[in-house]
Amino acid sequence: MNAPGLAVNARSATVPLYAAGFVTAFGAHSIAAGLGAQSENIGLTLLNLGILLALYDVSEIFLKPVFGALSDRIGAKPVVVGGLLAFAALSLIGLWAADPLMLGLARLGQGAAASAFSPASSAMVARLAAGGKAGTYFGRYGSWKSLGYVIGPLLGAFLILAGGFALLFGALAALAAATAVWVLVSVPHLAPLPRQRYTVVDLFRQVTERRFLVPTLV
Repeated sequence: MNAPGLAVNARSATVPLYAAGFVTAFGAHSIAAGLGAQSENIGLTLLNLGILLALYDVSEIFLKPVFGALSDRIGAKPVVVGGLLAFAALSLIGLWAADPLMLGLARLGQGAAASAFSPASSAMVARLAAGGKAGTYFGRYGSWKSLGYVIGPLLGAFLILAGGFALLFGALAALAAATAVWVLVSVPHLAPLPRQRYTVVDLFRQVTERRFLVPTLV
């Protein structure tokens, strides 16, 4: 296959991954904006509001390294698809968003699911980037995430006005499910990269080498 063909394939295969990046940003900011406006209507104190806003990102802080390691082991595509499907399923909890507890569980679940497909999708973009254009592809991926950050509050407000949090969470579930199918159909499976074994013997050799010992002792 020639280089132009590779570039075209990479371009078409990365678009669904850009959509995955959009989903995580849109999911985070559309709900966050609505929480601020509707906090009194659902009985949230200022502290409760702060906790609900933080839950999404708290999940990502602790789980992104876990799912990143999993994608290295089994491949990134299953993690992206599984994460998007989990995001769709857990968003359905938000259909009962009038209850602060259910709203918190939905936010926590969405953050956990996003911690799977967000880093895995960016890793796939890096591997699919062709012809030394990793910066170009990452720029596009970042632009789509930024679009989610910008559109999220605006579209989220419209959906909440039209049908409350239930409509917003339903829309997020549908968007994530559609993106999962798009990734499944359009993005090629990339086998995990081989990992070099690192044994205790290798560690001993490394720490006893002259180039390590001399600077360390000095």
